Amino acid sequence: MQSHDIARIERPIWTLWRDVLRRVRASDRGSESVGMAVVFPVVLVLILSAVQGGLWWHAHAVAAQAAQAGVDAGRPVGATSSAAADAARSFADRAGRGVLTAPQVHATVTATTVAVAVSGTAIRLLPIPGLDFPVSVSAQASKERFTVPLNDGDGS
Repeated sequence: MQSHDIARIERPIWTLWRDVLRRVRASDRGSESVGMAVVFPVVLVLILSAVQGGLWWHAHAVAAQAAQAGVDAGRPVGATSSAAADAARSFADRAGRGVLTAPQVHATVTATTVAVAVSGTAIRLLPIPGLDFPVSVSAQASKERFTVPLNDGDGS
């Protein structure tokens, strides 16, 4: 046994651990940077996905309100499908500016019902070709009509 082995054994145990930890730390130098380089894009994609989901939800809400505005415009007596479509398109253009892109409106007015469908796409945060977030909403209601009160037969 050599003299430096004996000196090493006689040292306190904490100094031995300190030497071991120094060697381990020296070999891990730069690993934190590599770890962040791997984790950061994943975290960024998760954050952007949450924001993209919120934008899609807002575009869906705008399309739903536009369809309802079209139905409300098409319900009165004498209203036409073009009046319902114009009201829905106007609302989608005003409220959906920047959120709902290329809104398309289809309205159908019959003697008893009004139906309006609004579709488009939500804006994208990342311009990835082929990645679209479609929005399609429809609203329907019965058409307003004049009614005559029924005579209950007692003459009043």
